[in-house]
Amino acid sequence: MPKLSIYNSKGKEVGKVSLDDKFVKERVNTKVLYQVINNYLASNHKGTHKTKKRSEVRGGGKKPWRQKGTGRARAGSIRSPLWRGGGIIFGPVVRSYAYSIPHKTKRLALLEAIKSKIQKENFVIFDKITLERPKTKDMVAIINSLKAYNKCLMVMESVEDNVKLASRNIPDLSVKSRRDINALDILRCDKLAISEESLKKLVKCEE
Repeated sequence: MPKLSIYNSKGKEVGKVSLDDKFVKERVNTKVLYQVINNYLASNHKGTHKTKKRSEVRGGGKKPWRQKGTGRARAGSIRSPLWRGGGIIFGPVVRSYAYSIPHKTKRLALLEAIKSKIQKENFVIFDKITLERPKTKDMVAIINSLKAYNKCLMVMESVEDNVKLASRNIPDLSVKSRRDINALDILRCDKLAISEESLKKLVKCEE
């Protein structure tokens, strides 16, 4: 079983954790990731687009000209879809793009996203992060010691208030609890920093 190092907030190695061989040797299941990512993106789609049908366009209640005798084509309303300013045929309407997929599929995609970060070496494990005061510079020092630069997602079992306050002013840093992450969050970040406790609850690990 491959072993990954665990670091403290000062960047020093304090232990190792063993992962299943599949996280290093097996290929990432891109088909599952594709299905789940499409599901998340569809759920985030607002679906507030709307065009007016013939019955919704203002005006056009009077027949433009008589039915016969003018030499022109028959017309019943100036708001016909054939006219400029008329209604739209089969236009978009307000609707939800969300659809459901199995919970097991989402869980599998989450593990596959973690696997991709491990195989690309964009992954770091830390033991615990606590701050005595909500200072941004203290949080920056921790990020630098963990080498978690540029679009980093930091996952903890529970986010303390001081950590939350200290990290909100740091650009490209997202701090979330284990229960709030999904595969899309992991794939969007350049570096994944996760606590040892959260990792053990997400995947089967041995000390």
